[in-house]
Amino acid sequence: MGTAKIYSIERSQQSNQLALDADLALAKLAASGDREAFKHIVDANKQRMFTVARSVLNEAGLAEDAVQEAFIKAYKALAEFKGQSRLSTWLHRITYLTAIDLQRQRNRHLRLVDDGYQEESTVDSDSQLDSESGAENQRLRSHIDQAIGCLSAFEQTVFTLRHMQNFKLREIAIVVDRSEGTVKNILFRAIRKMRNELAKHQINLQEYEQC
Repeated sequence: MGTAKIYSIERSQQSNQLALDADLALAKLAASGDREAFKHIVDANKQRMFTVARSVLNEAGLAEDAVQEAFIKAYKALAEFKGQSRLSTWLHRITYLTAIDLQRQRNRHLRLVDDGYQEESTVDSDSQLDSESGAENQRLRSHIDQAIGCLSAFEQTVFTLRHMQNFKLREIAIVVDRSEGTVKNILFRAIRKMRNELAKHQINLQEYEQC
């Protein structure tokens, strides 16, 4: 049994190294000017990069801008990619930092220009459903959104990456530049806050207890 476990670990490590080597080769191709290689990188990562940006920025348009800027930064820095982490994790890290910068710029702008700006509120397309099940789903979704809103911006980012995008703790740690232990503590704190908020409406958060 011990031998099987050792073999499993070795095989996992080997697979991870193969993936790192493949990412490094792809990055080198793209850095050399291979357009198809870079297009493959874009197509494979743009959606999750948008999710990372969206977890920081409240507006989809700003998140799209962050992704575009992140790809530009990544393209310029591809020659510096050493393959020490997955290419996707490296891109998510760039996206996260870019989104943080955009958010700071936006906050500075709003402080300088006080013109009664208010963020547009989004209304779900199914908010007018008349059925009881539709109304109940809407109510539940609203309470969950409110509970997430009780989290700090950083807690929201970590929670979104883990429980809505299924990032591994190690990946999140790299993206937000924290230790895995810190990320896990943030997740537990975020879940506890959400559980307490949802408990006011008799809603259980069992499904998020495992980090």
